[in-house]
Amino acid sequence: MKGLLCITIVLLITLTGRAQTPKQQSLDAYIDHLFKNKKMMGNVEISFKDSIIYAKSVGFSNVTTAEENNKNTKFRVGSLTKTYTAVLVLKAIEEGQLQLNDKLSSFYLYVKNAEKITIEQLLKHWTGIYNYTEIADEDLWEQKFHTEEEFINYLINEKSNFEPGTKYEYSNTNYAFLGFILQKIYNKPFAEILKEKICCPLYLKNTYFSVETDRTKNEALSYNIQDRYIVNAKVNFSVHFANGGIASTAIEVDNFLTPLFNGKLISAKSLEMMLPKNKGEYGMGIEKLPFDNPQGYTHNGRIENYFSEYWYFPKEKLGIVTLLNATNIYTSDIQTLLLQYAYGNKYEIPNSNQTDEILEKDFKQIKGTYFEKDKKAFFTISSDGKNMVFQASDAGQMFVRLEYEGNNIFEYEDMELQFFPSIKEAILTQGNIIKKYKKLSKQ
Repeated sequence: MKGLLCITIVLLITLTGRAQTPKQQSLDAYIDHLFKNKKMMGNVEISFKDSIIYAKSVGFSNVTTAEENNKNTKFRVGSLTKTYTAVLVLKAIEEGQLQLNDKLSSFYLYVKNAEKITIEQLLKHWTGIYNYTEIADEDLWEQKFHTEEEFINYLINEKSNFEPGTKYEYSNTNYAFLGFILQKIYNKPFAEILKEKICCPLYLKNTYFSVETDRTKNEALSYNIQDRYIVNAKVNFSVHFANGGIASTAIEVDNFLTPLFNGKLISAKSLEMMLPKNKGEYGMGIEKLPFDNPQGYTHNGRIENYFSEYWYFPKEKLGIVTLLNATNIYTSDIQTLLLQYAYGNKYEIPNSNQTDEILEKDFKQIKGTYFEKDKKAFFTISSDGKNMVFQASDAGQMFVRLEYEGNNIFEYEDMELQFFPSIKEAILTQGNIIKKYKKLSKQ
């Protein structure tokens, strides 16, 4: 982000429908390069005022059938959903259905500290309620439909992390509860509330909540990137509805943000309450970007291997959205690229055959896919142009950047990887576990 601090405020006035400019062609080449080098699949979009100044789709919504992503492809937006949920809560407050100081105990008496936790603290993650997505078996539990009662029972015995109101700690459970509360006060499912309060007024036809991915609606499947794309295990979004389950397009995410920040969805007073004041701070479903010039707001998300992020700059009326269904680079890197484009700044296409730490010829000997002897477990090593990137084969596995320690040894937290290029092998050490892997010969 450091390079953004001295950006000058001179936006490109590039309107949809004109012939492509050299800068557009350059950005197209960059995004295409990322796809061809298996760094991302998905959609990106930039808006200025009321116009789309750039939009592009790359990759496949379904790899098996070679169906390509397009401008109407829907992606699960993950935790971007929290911005929508926060808006719904603030609208309920404007309608007199809720108050910020209402207690969780009015709806859920037996949740730990419910009598101390307010709606405002739920919105701002100041509750201490345990994050249910960190429960050990949650990755299996989330694959089946669960009722509200089952959700509460799943969580009820988990500890409280701190006294409500004493500090901030992000917890998906907070927004799940807000979704349940909305359903109670309106006596309607979350999907209907979303449609009635946000989608219909804004004419959003491609934004909705449903419990399962539906390919008949042009919804993208999500993938893990290895030497090939591996489709993820199916999540049932019944347990992620108000905190991570909305489906939308990149264009319609922006078509939600623009009216939100321009007073057409909630009042100016409600928007002011929603927005955090300090850099990097979390408000109500929105975080402030960690740089000053330009000043903007953000939220990112991940569910399965759908990755998402938006940036919005109210003063400039500039919106940037990235929705991905496969990636092993950070969405913030793509967002930075799109912001540089919007401001007419130069950027270079990264070299996916090198890292900052080792020579290109040495990295080429290391990169690739490595299998255990039984070939059931494997991982892929790639580069984002600066760092070595590791991603294991398990469906939904997060990619990580490795730190170089010398002598072909790389580390991430308690994991160590040592490569032996001459014999095409690698040894992975994690705690007391030591595993040997063999590099796939043909790639």
